[in-house]
Formats: sequence, structure tokens, C-alpha cells
Amino acid sequence: MTSITRWAALALFASLYPTAEVQAHPHVYADARMEVVGDAAGKFVSVRNIWRMDELFSSSVVVDFDKNANGILDDNELQEIGDTVRESIAEWSFYTFVAIGDKTVKMLPPESIRALNQDGQLLLFFEMKAGEPIDFKAQKVTLSNFDETFFVAFTFEDDASFQLVDMPATCRKEIVVPDEDEAAQQWMASIAGLGADETVPADGVDYAKVLATRLEITCS
Repeated sequence: MTSITRWAALALFASLYPTAEVQAHPHVYADARMEVVGDAAGKFVSVRNIWRMDELFSSSVVVDFDKNANGILDDNELQEIGDTVRESIAEWSFYTFVAIGDKTVKMLPPESIRALNQDGQLLLFFEMKAGEPIDFKAQKVTLSNFDETFFVAFTFEDDASFQLVDMPATCRKEIVVPDEDEAAQQWMASIAGLGADETVPADGVDYAKVLATRLEITCS
């Protein structure tokens, strides 16, 4: 098994795992930060993600990508990790979702993903630009990181985990941390409201979205 295949099996990429197992509980944990970049006119420019991966997962990455067996990740090895992650999580929209109401905002894939190994943990950095014009002054915009398969769990420590960059002073952020019981009730209510000819969504997709911590931005 190649290192890239082992990476896919170990980490963020659920395709090698049975769906039931993936949805049962997270296998990888990430402490997340998000920077939302705008301009002086209140237009959406991009979102920047910074993910600090858990120690167990990070140590497995060292084993798989330390090709010269020197116990550290050299620059070329870190580049390979970033390239592998970028290719592998594209299927999952890079775990980055932007919405206006029920409408999903198109985002462009990141040009690259940068990887660092800091204090025994893998850090991943990348930026995704808006794929369509969005005016924060015209509507509320919601942003979140989540994995619809429940394979990766994203944790935002506090309000400081979300930052507004180059935004007008009138812009405000609100952090919404759903209560699990309320989220379950909301999800069940959405199922109960389906018509006779409507299909029940795959368990885990909509529910993951309901459970995700999200940032809501409004600019008066």
C-alpha cells in the first residue's frame, strides 16, 4: 500500500470506509479557525481555513510521509501532504460551506493547501475564493466547516476562532453552536414534513449540517 493510499485510509477521506462505520462517530478531530475576507464595499472575497489536526492522526501522517525516515516532515514531504489533501477532500467540498438562506454559494477550489508540523500536530492552511458575487450588505451569509459523513469533527474553541478580515465596520458576526437535542428535533421535524412522494435524505448529510457550528454575518 502506498503512502497516499494509507493517508486516504487513515484520515479525511471516507471512501475506503463502509458508510455505516464512517457515520457512526468521528475518526479524525480538527481544531478549526476561519477567516472571512471581504472588501471595503462589503463584498465577499474569500474564506481562509486553518485546521490543527489531532495528535494521533498527526503522528500517523509522519509515519506515512516521512520517506527519508529522519523523524520529521521536510518541506517536500509537507508539500506532498498538502497536495494529497487537496486532491482527496475535493469530493467533500473541502469541508467548507457558504450559504445564503437555503442557497449554497459557489466556492472556487483552493489553489493549494499548505501543511506544517508544529509541536507534534499537523496544521493545514488554505483559502477558497467566492465563485459568485456576494454582497454582505444585501443578505445574511452563513459559513461553516463540517463533514457530512461524520468522519472528521471540527471544533471551534470560541468566538475568536472566527475572524472578519477587511470588512466594513458595520459588519457583525454571530456564532451559532447548535444544541444536539434541539438539532435532533429539528432534523426529525424536517423528515416529518416530507411529502408522500419525497425521498428521505441520506442519514448524516442534512443532520451534519444542522449540528455544525456556524458563523452568520450581517452588514447594515
